[in-house]
Amino acid sequence: MKNNLFIAVILSLSGLFLLDCMGIAIKYLRDDYPAAQLSVFRNLFGMLPCFIALYFSQDWHNQGRKVAIKQWKLGLFRGVFVSVAQLCLYTSYLYIPFALVATMEYTGPMMVTLLAIPLLGEKFGWYKSLAVISGFIGILFIMEPWSEDFNIIILLPVLAALGYSLARVTALNFTMDTPTPLINIYGQIGTMVCSLLLVLIFNMWEHFKNIYDIFILLLMGIAGGSGTLLLIYGSRRAELSKIMPFDYIEIFFALILGWIFFREWPVDQLFPGVLFIIIGGIIIYLRQNYYSKQRERKV
Repeated sequence: MKNNLFIAVILSLSGLFLLDCMGIAIKYLRDDYPAAQLSVFRNLFGMLPCFIALYFSQDWHNQGRKVAIKQWKLGLFRGVFVSVAQLCLYTSYLYIPFALVATMEYTGPMMVTLLAIPLLGEKFGWYKSLAVISGFIGILFIMEPWSEDFNIIILLPVLAALGYSLARVTALNFTMDTPTPLINIYGQIGTMVCSLLLVLIFNMWEHFKNIYDIFILLLMGIAGGSGTLLLIYGSRRAELSKIMPFDYIEIFFALILGWIFFREWPVDQLFPGVLFIIIGGIIIYLRQNYYSKQRERKV
């Protein structure tokens, strides 16, 4: 499973492309519908690919097709982090160029590195410090807080990356025999419930203008759910440190899609900040690859 890098890269890039397609749909609908309402349908329809993947999961069938998991509370609670991340992400699409949002999300590896220290007990070495500093410099270059045009709204993709990173780190606490589709289903149920509560409490609901918008919501959820699953399956085909350098091709995807659908071309704002963010991510994964090889030698 870990030796087919080509398939792993194809799966990961396909997943990232589908997540970009989801983002295009969200940005298209965001002018007319609140972020919480979009989040409800993203997770509702996003469960469809998970159920299909679960049905074809041999491990799930071997375990007696159990739907309940031991850590169901953790599974649902992860939805709190994801719901916050989705609200920040979906709101950012309303104000920030598409490719810029996608790039800022790549602060995720730095977030995971920092969060793993208090949550997983990992140590903070020099390489982690260098990676986090590099990512922080990249964010500063993109945000340009010294500029007169600076708007605090640009922090939303970073907050989204933080929420997704919390969900990712806490996912490592599930037992290895828990089927991945079930983890995703529980997380999406938790996210959907949190978003639905926000809709009800703050009356964040708009009636659908036409059936075409509902169709886009369906495609949005399926693309998001499928993209997430493909990323997970890709990570199980090869070491994450080997896949990760190819993931940054997604920034190019986002740049092209943003230009095609919204006539956005924020190249001047992306550089040189995007280079520092990429360097920070590569440092983290190269170091992880080094430690994984050291452990293999000891075994």
